[in-house]
Amino acid sequence: MKILYNKKERGFTLVEMMVVISVLGLVLAIGTPPLIEFLRHTQSSDSAQLVAGILRKARSRAIYEKNEYVVFFDLANSRLTILDDDGGGNGNPSDPGFDPTHRGNGRPDSDEVVMGPYTLPDGQVFGFVGSTVDPDGNYVSSPVTFSGNPPRVVFFPNGSTNEEGLVFVMPNKEFRQQEKGLDKMLFVRRSTGSVVIQDPDYN
Repeated sequence: MKILYNKKERGFTLVEMMVVISVLGLVLAIGTPPLIEFLRHTQSSDSAQLVAGILRKARSRAIYEKNEYVVFFDLANSRLTILDDDGGGNGNPSDPGFDPTHRGNGRPDSDEVVMGPYTLPDGQVFGFVGSTVDPDGNYVSSPVTFSGNPPRVVFFPNGSTNEEGLVFVMPNKEFRQQEKGLDKMLFVRRSTGSVVIQDPDYN
């Protein structure tokens, strides 16, 4: 059986291929920077959502289990941990692992559960821009404004916290260059323990 080819059919010429490649290169050159910025902005939003989720998890567990939960911030390694500060033994006084002197003391003791560490997405850090101001108009001096070393926030059984505080996340590159626009702020209210994510304000 003979296979007949249409002699009019042909492939692309070298010139046509070069034109297509040049057009694609131009499109990529124009579109890549905005795309990268969009992706970095998305990562900052993801970081903020991750931190908010961890804080909300600690709050809900404190309410449900009727004991204190502590969230620790490891600024150097961009990580968080959650401590179930129940005194050990799942907070059960009849459990041999329970120690009433350890309950609610704000530090991890033997037989107490520590969850995590939870690490921010790649390239994201706890960071802020120098001209950032808090809701009262004061300059921010730390990416996590909770007190303690390391910084921490305590959630009580009624859902409230030991103090009000802010948490800032952003790409490490923009943090080092102090560029605005890709940072996110989390506001934790003391009275309710609620967490709000928003864009920071600058002065």
